[in-house]
Amino acid sequence: MIFSSYAFLLLFFPAVYGLFLLLRRFRLEQPALAMLVISSLVFYGMWSWRYLGLLLGLIVVNYLLGLQQVKTRRKLWLVVAVVFNLSVLAYFKYAGFFFSFLPSSASWHIILPLGISFFTFQKIAWHMDLYRRRLPDTGTMLEYSFFVCFFPQLIAGPIVHARTLFPQIAAGWFNRPLTWQLGISLLTVGLMKKVLLADPLAPGVAALFDHAQAGDALPGPSVLLAGLSYGLQLYFDFSGYADMAIGLGLMFGIKLPANFRSPYKSASIIEFWRRWHITLSHFLRDYLYITLGGNRRGRLMANSNLMITMLLGGLWHGAGWQFILWGGLHGLLLVINHYWRHLSRWRLPRVVAVPLTLLVVMLAWIPFRADSLTTSLHIFKGLADWRWTWTFEPLVLLREVASMHIDKSLPWVCVALLAMVLTLPGSRRLCLTLGAFGRGLLVTVGLFMVLKALAGAPDRAFLYFNF
Repeated sequence: MIFSSYAFLLLFFPAVYGLFLLLRRFRLEQPALAMLVISSLVFYGMWSWRYLGLLLGLIVVNYLLGLQQVKTRRKLWLVVAVVFNLSVLAYFKYAGFFFSFLPSSASWHIILPLGISFFTFQKIAWHMDLYRRRLPDTGTMLEYSFFVCFFPQLIAGPIVHARTLFPQIAAGWFNRPLTWQLGISLLTVGLMKKVLLADPLAPGVAALFDHAQAGDALPGPSVLLAGLSYGLQLYFDFSGYADMAIGLGLMFGIKLPANFRSPYKSASIIEFWRRWHITLSHFLRDYLYITLGGNRRGRLMANSNLMITMLLGGLWHGAGWQFILWGGLHGLLLVINHYWRHLSRWRLPRVVAVPLTLLVVMLAWIPFRADSLTTSLHIFKGLADWRWTWTFEPLVLLREVASMHIDKSLPWVCVALLAMVLTLPGSRRLCLTLGAFGRGLLVTVGLFMVLKALAGAPDRAFLYFNF
């Protein structure tokens, strides 16, 4: 069950929200919290009941470790907690990668539990905040369970900190007004991004990368198209999820952190990482880069720490050399960007800097999408061949747009979508700008279009579910 499915939109969410409003009317805060925890566990179990026990076990073990840390205030328990969580993540996510170095007779296949990368980071941040005394205590078991498994952000973030969430569910939670109008508007915008924009790009993107995986050469323009089309698909898919998560949170009176701020409008790679997957960037900065020493020991060590952080950030996304290449590329670009700022006061005009940043970011998406390092390097070789193979066929374009299955018209659709990304405001600002009437119209028309598009269409999981 995903957000963009009939099962969620017409059954699960209306039932949970109706029960929540009933409990809210009678000011039953703790029962409402318990109901949301149980609903979140059901939501997770709909994916795989097999791993529901793992999620519950991790919640209990981490809470007990947190209690021990608060009781003793010893660093030992922080180390135990971090090692325990990283060991679980490493087993499920990286065992196959490391066992691939063994002789070919050895086989190792483990199904990755959904959301484990995200809720592992959340639990580690909770332990770090307890150790640094950013949290007064662990909170109750119910509060901690809600923090880990609240269904809008359980599977793919945003990464939430207990120090910002716990105060929102403290006593008096139901005395605050619900900003449900903004919430349902953001939910609708997110659904439109996912269903009407990201999913139709999937066939064309898959065709390009499948050709490369089969060994076919892609000319330079198709290489650029591969990076651009996947970059747009990923943006609409993941930012759509983030919009839905934030919108759903608001409807329950919970404010989740923003994860995107028009990242493709960035004028540098440094600015890009302040706008893209913001909660992950903050986590890597606060709990990895600064822990390694940050910039406290000179510029050379700062850049080394930055490169290590980005390489590990790439590996966090997936167990493969192509993800390490992606992280390394971004690390190298960040180091160059920082040296440029340090050595020169001259800055590229924004009209030049934005397209240049966009170009390198889109090319860097190629190893992120490719199935292997070999395929990534094979695609990049095509940049030496600049044969133009695209044709513009208006009837084909109209037919593919009408069927929401973009393939041959991929270049022209991507150009239109890129223009939209570069000119329109972010989701929250757009919803606030529209006003009450505009938001009502957006929700009515948007949900109608989404539900119509979902009729007969297969459920497409969010791309970040793979990470």
